[in-house]
Amino acid sequence: SSGINAEYGGSVLAATASSGFTGPPSSNGAAINGGSADANSLPGLTPTQNKVFNALKQCSPENQTGLSLRDIQKDLPLSMNEIRSAIDFLSNEGHIFSTVDDEHYKLTDHC
Repeated sequence: SSGINAEYGGSVLAATASSGFTGPPSSNGAAINGGSADANSLPGLTPTQNKVFNALKQCSPENQTGLSLRDIQKDLPLSMNEIRSAIDFLSNEGHIFSTVDDEHYKLTDHC
């Protein structure tokens, strides 16, 4: 087994070091997800999830009810199914929470 590691592992490491590989194309994951890299993107989110997250980011911290799904849909060219799917993911990941009902959401932390 050590012969395999030395034979194959060494050549792979040498090839990686000589190729100039420095890691993923974007530190924020946007290029991996197919979006453009910008300061408003969160790592690991799809472009749709980032759009919904950024829409919620516009909500004032003083607004206790947050944004409704309908408000988000008015601002974004997304279907309600796409919005709900993004909301479910963001909520499950702890980025947002529901406020007065299952139709209103806010960010967990205003950065």
